[in-house]
Amino acid sequence: MPSKLFNILHLSSYGRNGWGGQESLFYLVSNLKRETFRPCVIVPTTIGGLASRLTSHNIVVKIVKFPKVMDFHFLGKIKAFWQIFELIDELKIDLIHSDGPRNTFYGGLAARLKNIPLVWHVRASNPDRFDRLLYKISSKIIIVANALRSRFDWDGKYDKIITIYNGVDLSEFQPQRPDIFIRKKYGVNAESLLISATARIEQFKGQKYLIEACGHIKDKIRDFRLLLAGESVEPAYVKECKEKAKAVGIEERVIFAGHLNNVSKMLNETDIFVLPSLFEAFPRSVIEAMGTATPVIVTDVGGCIEAVEDKVSGFVVPAQNAKALADKILLLATNSDLRFKVANEARKRAVKLFGIHENVYQTERLYREILSKR
Repeated sequence: MPSKLFNILHLSSYGRNGWGGQESLFYLVSNLKRETFRPCVIVPTTIGGLASRLTSHNIVVKIVKFPKVMDFHFLGKIKAFWQIFELIDELKIDLIHSDGPRNTFYGGLAARLKNIPLVWHVRASNPDRFDRLLYKISSKIIIVANALRSRFDWDGKYDKIITIYNGVDLSEFQPQRPDIFIRKKYGVNAESLLISATARIEQFKGQKYLIEACGHIKDKIRDFRLLLAGESVEPAYVKECKEKAKAVGIEERVIFAGHLNNVSKMLNETDIFVLPSLFEAFPRSVIEAMGTATPVIVTDVGGCIEAVEDKVSGFVVPAQNAKALADKILLLATNSDLRFKVANEARKRAVKLFGIHENVYQTERLYREILSKR
């Protein structure tokens, strides 16, 4: 393949900084080898911080709103398609990299007409009504965990699909001496067992099962606090979680911290990290916890079982099973040697498989493979 600079157009489903998919996108484009790949990112809005964050890292950003495919606003659809179509020429785009069904639809049609490849990055396990169409117009499909292959079981050959795990910048998430900043902020004693979860407060993240699990252990571990870090996106579910905490008698021990910018600090002050999700693709939060050598407990959904080796680098429990979750929390809480051993294995696994440099290396290799065939 001749040595040249390739222009990659990335399409982001959201403009919100800090969400899992957008974090993965940011770290990918900001770590691409600029002597070979020049990224440009389309975001649907400047609100949310992603656009300004990308711009501050000298990455070209364009704003294109992607209307719903199944509605009657035809002018909006034509405008979105035409904007991408023109950007391909303006920026001399060699490859489009999309991250959601809607932007893949618009980007895929433009890519077909311009005869350039499109990579669809699948970050969700739930199928979309347009999966078969999007599969057809994609040159390659990146899935963030092998578990997501089931979304395309109807194909059988999987010849377009490649698994590339999400990558985390482990220089930001590494074991450090805790400065008890988080504990001071929320009034948690240095000696208290701190159980944390990082996820948006919404039903499929399963926080109410973690609250119920902590209700099971309250008489066996008298000094613990549960910190739920994440934006509250479903007010009714937040209310349900608070009612559950009151019902099981731990209302005063649960902290709804909202979105935190200093997640690494929180993790370094955490004794046990839990992600009690009902559905997942491949959660960054688990890798971040593993990077800080924090013992993790996850549910057996999606890519969680690929991130964590059960009983080695963490524990895996059935989803929606508060009793099983309580048993594993109690096991780690009462065995400091086990916590230390699991934490060290978690850090080693994160470094080996889930660092940002491995993610970027595999993505760049895929780009080269596709572009060499043009």
